[in-house]
Amino acid sequence: MAGLLTVMVFSYLLGANPLWRIAQSLLVGVSVGYVSLVVLTQVIAPQVGRIIQPPAGEPEVERWLAVVPVALGLLLLLRIAVPGAWPATLGLNLVVVVGAALALGGALAGILVPQTLDTMRLLYFSDSDPAAIAALVGNIVLVLGVICALIYFAFGARANGERPRVVREVSVVGRWVLVVAFGAMLGSLATTFYAALIERLVFLVDLVEELAGF
Repeated sequence: MAGLLTVMVFSYLLGANPLWRIAQSLLVGVSVGYVSLVVLTQVIAPQVGRIIQPPAGEPEVERWLAVVPVALGLLLLLRIAVPGAWPATLGLNLVVVVGAALALGGALAGILVPQTLDTMRLLYFSDSDPAAIAALVGNIVLVLGVICALIYFAFGARANGERPRVVREVSVVGRWVLVVAFGAMLGSLATTFYAALIERLVFLVDLVEELAGF
């Protein structure tokens, strides 16, 4: 079955065809079904269970708090019958606002703040450590690269509409820093894709050898 699905996916190299569409539909259907099952068993069922039969020793206020997400979920289902109903809009707005807040907080705490702190390197040199020279050069390159990349996005202009000469020259370096960074990211993604492709090709070759009795 795995080999058949792999061949069906590779058939897209010849253009869109029924085999590719079947494999695509199977992927989407299985993914949606799996996610729906996880949500039903791990999110909805426990919340409803806390309302119907709360755990022993749980405060009564916890039971009433469990009603809130269930009620909001029912409001979202109301959009299926009455798309313009304002109670359904209330639940949807709350989901969007909470999701945006969590995404923003995660981006700040997990990406922006750690990367900002990591660029604050100490430029020191120790004769007793042979690796200190390489570390010092790396820190200098990192700090200068960050500064040049930030200057590239500095769009302040003089009265005549041109940026200062120094800013223009440094922004060119910043542009190349961004090009190298994006190129490295693209190369890393391409390597991952090539590794997955090679793994599937090796799988097909092994499957053919096994079926042929080699």
